[in-house]
Amino acid sequence: MEKKPESRPAVSMEEANLRRMVEQSALVRALSSEEVALPPVKAPSLEGLEVTVPRAPDITQDALLERFHELRRELAEHRERQAGEAVAMGDEVVLDILGFAHGKLIPFSVRSDLRTEVAPRPALPGLFEGLVGQKVGEFVRLPVTFPADYPAEGLRGVEGQFLVGIKAAWELTLPEEESPEFLARLGRGKTLDEVMTSIAGELEEQLTNDLWLEAEQRVLDEVAERTQVQLPASLIDEEIRRLWGRTEGRILSLKGVPAEDQEADLQAWLADGAQRMEAERRLRVSLGLKALIEQEGLKLEEADIHGLLDRVAAELGMTRDEVERSLKEERAAARSVAETALHVRAVEYVMDRARIHFEGAEEGRAQLGEQ
Repeated sequence: MEKKPESRPAVSMEEANLRRMVEQSALVRALSSEEVALPPVKAPSLEGLEVTVPRAPDITQDALLERFHELRRELAEHRERQAGEAVAMGDEVVLDILGFAHGKLIPFSVRSDLRTEVAPRPALPGLFEGLVGQKVGEFVRLPVTFPADYPAEGLRGVEGQFLVGIKAAWELTLPEEESPEFLARLGRGKTLDEVMTSIAGELEEQLTNDLWLEAEQRVLDEVAERTQVQLPASLIDEEIRRLWGRTEGRILSLKGVPAEDQEADLQAWLADGAQRMEAERRLRVSLGLKALIEQEGLKLEEADIHGLLDRVAAELGMTRDEVERSLKEERAAARSVAETALHVRAVEYVMDRARIHFEGAEEGRAQLGEQ
């Protein structure tokens, strides 16, 4: 598929949340904290900042069918199952999940309020199939044998167990694929072929957005490389602790998991090589952007902050209305919003000065932000 993004696409709330989680350090976000000394950093040079984004993959038939399936489920009739009622294949469920292997909690396996379809998942064979017949409101233990190609090498072929809390479930009655009523409600064409053409266009647009997201990640990787700073292991540890505390650690605490199991989970996070590399990257990016903000005197007026509220709200896990209330009523929250908005603006400042090459584009070079 050859295409060149012609302008910066709108960023969805979900994408913005993902971007900020990766780009902004939990430690640097807490700049008001006095117990951790951050090292001095010289602003990275942006001279000659160029990256190449690989060609986007072609849209597959499987992707088209998967999106069509999602659309049918969105327009299906939903009947909420009552407490004690059995779950069936194809139901929509809300789950809490904790994974165990070798008698210990599996790091990175914890999920809270996961909303998903009851359908087989090759990466976790038997887990979701095991929900069939289980009852809403119950916690159940389901066995899983991790496949030979499981990403975590130490779990390949291992027998594990997942403790699953079934918090809610809905029975879905899917509309007939080619019924006039369904096609009319879908609003994507009068025939199935027209619907598939519409879906293909939607997926093309999503791939274009993905190209821009990939471009941003590669540019910020370069910022991390150019940010010359010595990061002691203790600082990386603190970054991981803070991220763990607001994600998996928070869930474990709310679930009443014993303190010794929480500590073991945290230590596994601290020892994970990939987690340490990503933590160092986040620190370098955030410290580099902070130094650029100071060097270039980047500032935001209140009107600028309001223009970034959707993206700031996504990063903070809040709604736009909640952020607006915080700006008016809570001084500490307003400071956090302002700092996050300034971080977003710093990312944009860097991206506006980067040159992006898109492999397979109609033109060999595109300046980010061109109209």
